[in-house]
Amino acid sequence: MSPLASAPTSGLSHQTPALSGCLDKPHIAAAFAEDATVRNLAADSIEGVLHEPADRSRVVLGLHNPSATEARINLSTLLPERADCTWHFLSGSVRTSEAADGMYVHLDAAGTAWLTAAP
Repeated sequence: MSPLASAPTSGLSHQTPALSGCLDKPHIAAAFAEDATVRNLAADSIEGVLHEPADRSRVVLGLHNPSATEARINLSTLLPERADCTWHFLSGSVRTSEAADGMYVHLDAAGTAWLTAAP
């Protein structure tokens, strides 16, 4: 895995999870509020965006695989400050696997997924 790097603004930062009703939950909606912090991420071939509400109560992570083949990323490597978080699926298409070095997210070709975690 490549170390975490800031990425140029991606289209993901302007999208919201497509799960019906998830934005009705106050802790998820707060991550997309005007005063939320948005950080673009990139590691290997994965594009990502991290949304964090002003009160830092929860984060929402969007991941996109722009390639034509499946890609995987270790969340502990992508976000070492969140290595101990329990991630929850919001929307998209993703599968996960556990390894000694953390949880891996597997994204289908051209796949996008949204996850959330509390610090």
